[in-house]
Amino acid sequence: MSTPYVRRSGSGPAVVCLHSSTGSSKQWTLLTEHLSQRYEVLSPDLYGYGQSPAWSEKRILSLDDEIALLRPVLDSISGPFHVIGHSYGAAVAFKLALTVPNRVRSVTVFEPVLFNLIFSLKETQVAAKEIWAVRDDVRALVHAGETERAALRFIDYWSGPGVWDSLPSWQRQAIAKRMVKVVSDFDATFGNPTPLEAYRELDIPTLFLYGLESPTATQEIAQWLGGHLPRAEVRGLLGMGHMGPVTHAEQIANIVVRFVEKQPKGILVHQIRRTLKRQVAS
Repeated sequence: MSTPYVRRSGSGPAVVCLHSSTGSSKQWTLLTEHLSQRYEVLSPDLYGYGQSPAWSEKRILSLDDEIALLRPVLDSISGPFHVIGHSYGAAVAFKLALTVPNRVRSVTVFEPVLFNLIFSLKETQVAAKEIWAVRDDVRALVHAGETERAALRFIDYWSGPGVWDSLPSWQRQAIAKRMVKVVSDFDATFGNPTPLEAYRELDIPTLFLYGLESPTATQEIAQWLGGHLPRAEVRGLLGMGHMGPVTHAEQIANIVVRFVEKQPKGILVHQIRRTLKRQVAS
C-alpha cells in the first residue's frame, strides 16, 4: 500500500485539506496558519504531487484510489474531522465524505471538478463540451510528449489567457512535469460513477464556494450540485476565478475558518439523524 506525504500542524480537532491538480499540500500554508492555533491540520499530497508517490498502476486511476492513498492519514485521526478541498482535491473531498460520512464533521469545497454530473444534463451541455475539449487537448499533447503545451492549455483554461506565459520558467517546468498526472486526474473525475442521488443523501454541513469569474463548467457544477445538497451553503465570490484559494488565499482562509468554527464540537448531528432515519424505516 502506498503512503502519502502529509504536513501536520497544530493540535485539537482534525481538519484534512486536499489540494488541486498540479499543486501540493503547500497550497494550504496560509489556511494552516489560521487553523492550527485551534485545530490539528493535516494536508496530504495526493498521488503524483508534492512528495507522495506517483500513480504507477497500469489501470486507470479512480477517486477511490486517492481515498485508499489517504487511509493511513485517516487512520491516524482519532475522532471525526473536517475536510476541505479545492478543484480536484474538492472532488476527492466529496468522495471521502461519501466513503466515511460518520467521520466527517463538515465539508468545505471550492469548485469540485465533478464533471460526470454535468455530462447527462441538457442544460449544461455547453459547459460539458467545453471541459471535454480541454481534457482531450491535454491528453493528446501529453501523449505526444508536448507537456509544456499541455500545461499552457490547462493553466490558461483555469486561470485565464496569458497566465502561463506570465509564470517564471522554473514554475512552468515544474507544472509541465505534472501533466501526466493531470491526465489521470481527468480520468478519475470523468469516470467517477457517483450519481446525484448519493450526494442528496450527504447529510453533512457543506460550504460550497465558487468564483464568479471561473470557467462555465465549474460554475455550473457549483450552482447545480450545491442546490441539491441537503445542508449546503452555496456562495459565489466576486472578482475570483477557479484558483481563488491560491490567488485570494487570505479571503478564502477567513471564510473557511468561520465556517469550520461554527460547527458543533460534540457528537455529529448527522449521525443522530441517520440513526433516527433507520429506526423509522425499520
